Amino acid sequence: MLSSTRSDNRKAGDLTETNSNLPSTLSENSAASSPDFEQQVLAGERFEFGKNWQRFLSVLNEERIANAVRSLQQQLGLDRLDGLRFCDAGSGSGLFSLAARRLGATVHSFDFDPSSVGCTQELKRRYFADDPHWTIQQASVLDSNFLKSLGQFDVVYSWGVLHHTGAMWQAIANVTTLVAPNGRLFIALYKDQGWLSRMWLAVKRAYCCC
Repeated sequence: MLSSTRSDNRKAGDLTETNSNLPSTLSENSAASSPDFEQQVLAGERFEFGKNWQRFLSVLNEERIANAVRSLQQQLGLDRLDGLRFCDAGSGSGLFSLAARRLGATVHSFDFDPSSVGCTQELKRRYFADDPHWTIQQASVLDSNFLKSLGQFDVVYSWGVLHHTGAMWQAIANVTTLVAPNGRLFIALYKDQGWLSRMWLAVKRAYCCC
C-alpha cells in the first residue's frame, strides 16, 4: 500500500452539516441511484458519503485544488500527466480527478454513490465543461464486467475507498486489473488498530442506522 497525506485533510465522514447554499447543479448532476445502492443504505450497510462531499464542494477553493495537484505530482514524481490515462476509482468529491485533468491526463472517474458522481460532475461543469477527455460514470468497483469495459490505465487511483466496499480483497484484485503494463496503482486503506478499529466500526454502524 502506498500512503501519503491527502491535501483536503478530511474524509467525507468527518464533514458536519452546514447551512451553506449548495449549487442547484449538484442535485441536477446526481446520478440515479441503483437498486443495490438504495438497498444497502436502507439496510444500514452503506454510508452516503456523497451527501457529505456535496458540503465539501461548498468550501473548495483554488488553494485546495492546487494542493491536490501538488500531491499528485509528488506521489507520481511527474510534473505533467499529458498523454496518460488516469482512472479515479471511487472519485468521491472529484477533487483528484480534477487535479489529474489539470495536469493533462485523460481522466475516467466512477463512484457507486450517486451523490459522489454528482459532485464529480459538478467539478467538471465548473472547470472542464464539455471536455471529452474527462468521463464520469456511476459504477461499482466490485462490478468486474464494468471494469473490463474500461480497458487499462497508466495511473489507477483509489484513495480511502476499497475498504468501504464490504469486499476489500475482491475490490483490490479488481482495480489491479485496470493497471496497464508499467502503470501505477495508488490506494489507501484503513489500518487495523485492534480494539480502536472495533470501536469505530460500532460507531459507524450506529451512525448509518440512525
